[in-house]
Amino acid sequence: MRYFLLLAFYLFLSPFKSMAQDENAKECAKLFNAVKNSMDDSTKMMNLIGLGYGIYSGSKPDSALYYYDMAFAIAKRIKSKFGMLRYYACYSDILSARGKYYEALNMSLKEVDIAESSNNDHYRGAAYNNLAGSYTDISEIEKAYAAYLKSIAAYERLDDKKHLAAVYANVLGIFFSVGHSPEKALQYGLKAIEVSRSLDNKLVLAEALLNTSSVYVNLGKLNKALSLLSEAKAISEKLNDKTTQLSELAAFNNIYVLQGRYEELKKYTAQIMILAKETGNDRVMADAEYYLGLYDFNNKSYPGAAVHLKKSILIARQTKAILVEEKAYSALGDVDLLVGNIMAYHTNRLLEDSVRTKLHADQILINTQELETKYNVAKKEVEISNLNKEKQIQALTLQKRTIYIVILTCALAMLVVLTWLIRNNSIRKENERELKEQQIQILEKEKELLSTQALMEGQEAERSRLAKDLHDGLGGILTGTKYSLSSMKQNMIISAENAAAFEKTMNMLDQSISELRRVAHNMMPESLLKLSLNDAIDDYCHQITTSGALKITYQSFDIDKLTANEAVKIAVYRIVQELINNVVKHAGAKSAIVQITLKEAILGITVEDDGKGFDLTNLSFAEGMGYKNLKSRVDFLKGNIDVKSEKGKGTSVLIQLPV
Repeated sequence: MRYFLLLAFYLFLSPFKSMAQDENAKECAKLFNAVKNSMDDSTKMMNLIGLGYGIYSGSKPDSALYYYDMAFAIAKRIKSKFGMLRYYACYSDILSARGKYYEALNMSLKEVDIAESSNNDHYRGAAYNNLAGSYTDISEIEKAYAAYLKSIAAYERLDDKKHLAAVYANVLGIFFSVGHSPEKALQYGLKAIEVSRSLDNKLVLAEALLNTSSVYVNLGKLNKALSLLSEAKAISEKLNDKTTQLSELAAFNNIYVLQGRYEELKKYTAQIMILAKETGNDRVMADAEYYLGLYDFNNKSYPGAAVHLKKSILIARQTKAILVEEKAYSALGDVDLLVGNIMAYHTNRLLEDSVRTKLHADQILINTQELETKYNVAKKEVEISNLNKEKQIQALTLQKRTIYIVILTCALAMLVVLTWLIRNNSIRKENERELKEQQIQILEKEKELLSTQALMEGQEAERSRLAKDLHDGLGGILTGTKYSLSSMKQNMIISAENAAAFEKTMNMLDQSISELRRVAHNMMPESLLKLSLNDAIDDYCHQITTSGALKITYQSFDIDKLTANEAVKIAVYRIVQELINNVVKHAGAKSAIVQITLKEAILGITVEDDGKGFDLTNLSFAEGMGYKNLKSRVDFLKGNIDVKSEKGKGTSVLIQLPV
């Protein structure tokens, strides 16, 4: 018997075969509910096949076929190759078990066609294994072996050891028919047993044990064969696999005949008859009646033997079991000879020869049909050759036309490619031009910033020099002059009128010295050199407020945390100074708020006044108010400036500098 593979669905179904009777009933009810409650077609299809294969295929094949047909209808409707593959595989297995081998072969061939169209090695491996089994059933051993090799190749590509073990178990059973030695067959059989044991695959293990026992029988090692069969039989009984049990019981009987153990032969034959009726396998009934005939013959119950042998012959004719029919005629002839019925003996011998001749004739017919097929093929090839000659002329014309089409197509393709290259080159040049323009703009911007930096550094240096010259030079001279005049006043006697003029001159000299100090301080404030940036700005705001020009409220937040260099601090001071000067000169404001904050490396400068404001659209007016120089300093520090103003509502300037 061959091992039947049901694609990847085997993993889902195998537990059903291993249940006891009460467990089987529970599982049957569970599957019925699953079929009833299936929400979509694919799930219902799988549950129907599971119900047929897992519950009924071994015990009630007609019920199994009923559920297979329902599943197949769904598979066709939803165009499920997987579902159709399962259907053909399951249906073929039941037909084979019933002795309908050619019908089973037809199903297996359909299964292979679908598997090949799916380009799936899982499907190929199972389909070719099942096809090989169908060929084996009709004694097409070479075709069976070729199919097994394709199955093995598919599973080896997948490295699927579990299914390889099953195929090995099947292959070893046909080794003798393809010229291999029984020792080689035994090697594969033991390998299949070893792999299936390691995978704990009971179904495959039972098949491997059964086939390997047949090899031991051919080697004359009957006790080893019986040992393997006993283990296989225990597994099949536990799985409730009645089809496999039939093959195992037949194998037992073949050994018992060789050993002359006719009591065991009768016991196992009774079991075969029960299982054959349950599974609907009429062909096995022919074997069973033959075994009972041998039992009666051995016990010298010749009339009973004749009855059983005649039943065997009748069933064998009906099921076309020619080999069984031949054996039964031979045994019936022996019975007639022992009871002295010489005429019947010769008749049965002639019938035995006739069956044997028919067997050879059938083979000759098959060979003849194959030859006729080959001849028809050759004839068809000649016809095809003649047609090809006629087509060659048409082909040449078509070939020329095709060449023209190809040339035109290539020319068109070249034109398209050339157009694309020209367009791509144009786009590339345009991109390069834009990139160069961007680079030029960046360089000009950098150049402008460098110029601004140089200008501001020069301004600051010149401011510092002028402040020093004014303070140290002109300031010293004016101070010395004041002291000289004061000394002269003490040593001179002047009139009251001249004294008044002298005091006025001294006051003007004090004012000059104060103005000089103020100008020098604006150019380079001593507070910025001696104090922090925060204190310097605070001092400047205080001076403006004290002068009465503008009331300034100064606020700062975390500015003491600023760690910038002196150039940045001077730039910030000048920005604040410029903003306050703009307010004093142009805003006509009474008060202003100066706020400086440092948050997350951003220095914020805000100056708000309550002056007259201006129209932001008048850019020339804004530039005239000093915003051009202000923007240059902000750009130098890579900051941004935001001016908000409205006539009659004051002005607000927000500057943000990364520091």
